[in-house]
Amino acid sequence: MSRFAIIGAGHAGTLAAVGLMNGGHDVTLYSDKTPQSILDDGPPTGIAYLFNQSIEAERRMGVDTFEDRAPAGDGIHLYFLPKMGTELVQVGAPLEGHAGYAVDVRLKSANRLEQLEKGGAKVMVEPVDPNRLDGIAASHDLTFVSTGRGPMADLFERDPARSVYDAPQRYLGMFLFTGVPLDGTAFPNRLPGLTPVAFNFYGDVGEFFYVPFYHKTAGPCWSLLFEAKADGPLDRFREIGSRDEMFETVGELLRQFAPWDWETMKTMEPIADDPHSWLRGQFAPTVRSPMGRTPSGHLVMSLGDTSYAFDPIGGQGANCGSRQAAFYVDAISERPEGPFDEAWVNETAEGFWEHHGGAAYEFNNVLLEPLDAAGKLAIISAFSHPSMAAAFFQSFDEPHRYFPWLKDRAAGKEFVAEVTGQPWWQVYSKGTAKIARGQLRQKLRGRHFVYDDAV
Repeated sequence: MSRFAIIGAGHAGTLAAVGLMNGGHDVTLYSDKTPQSILDDGPPTGIAYLFNQSIEAERRMGVDTFEDRAPAGDGIHLYFLPKMGTELVQVGAPLEGHAGYAVDVRLKSANRLEQLEKGGAKVMVEPVDPNRLDGIAASHDLTFVSTGRGPMADLFERDPARSVYDAPQRYLGMFLFTGVPLDGTAFPNRLPGLTPVAFNFYGDVGEFFYVPFYHKTAGPCWSLLFEAKADGPLDRFREIGSRDEMFETVGELLRQFAPWDWETMKTMEPIADDPHSWLRGQFAPTVRSPMGRTPSGHLVMSLGDTSYAFDPIGGQGANCGSRQAAFYVDAISERPEGPFDEAWVNETAEGFWEHHGGAAYEFNNVLLEPLDAAGKLAIISAFSHPSMAAAFFQSFDEPHRYFPWLKDRAAGKEFVAEVTGQPWWQVYSKGTAKIARGQLRQKLRGRHFVYDDAV
């Protein structure tokens, strides 16, 4: 039995702690808040929608996945405008066996802290700074730092080659709401009968999307995340200071920029008993070294958002955290003997990069950039053929499947032909013809996309 410490009570840290405890190890988790304070005194840390394989990782670790209560996001649908006002492509598909759930991380964290205490692990409620970390790391076989993007992350060097960006790419605004149905009737203009993760992409100003959500008190509801490019018309969140201000701003933006969704969204309401049901901010997507040192030189290992800070555009952050926690727990259980030294930390972290982290990070960053030739081939082919649409969206659960075809046009042509059973050019040509007809419709009647009142 080894002794492990985990600093941070977020999504990845609590999952690793429960997995290690269930594996028979001595576990101590350090949190700066009690379970009740986590529930009551702060905002959610993100949407945290998990696809099927990430939920499977949570099942293996032995935590509550909330599958019997949370509303499934059982499809993905995208409206894409290359620039504001130009309605170009709408495409969607069921997720089928890749579907998942978004559960309030506050609820997950609080439940897992209670599970740890009931299971015999120790939960220490105290703030941890680098000096306190020094003593903790000295008395454990391995200490994980899973505190997100806060000051403790500075113990781990930024990887400049893998990080790609050195500045935030979007300014974010998140809002949770009720009043919109979750029975498959909410978006009849998108995927009728399904409750999809619904995207709006604008090539020139940013993105926003709706996700079915399970709230800590309201239960099934929705979340909405705006990703605003700096100084554009969506960049309206920097000075917001309350839930009611956020609600008013969200309504204004939806009426102006997503008229095809307004018939559905006009009934949304704030969550009455949660003044913290919103979030705003910005950060640079970052990959950090897996290994850090305390002031006295003790080794510590990064985990979750401390390792990988994802822009939320592709929904990969929480998924990566779940899989990384499970991967590290499995690596520990498979280690017959020997210290958790620098070689083990680097080898294990590199193994996860190759297994999942690298592909997830690269795919997520693709969505932050304008479509290149391979991306246009993929989207237009998905618009044309339902099998290609399913392959595109279901790969959110397995981002390594995007490569090389999402980045290499020659590989993309082969992939389109394989998935659809038709020559790639035939599928692509059909898609471009549909786009041309849509542009003509927009010119003649002022719109191309399907609106609720036209269904």
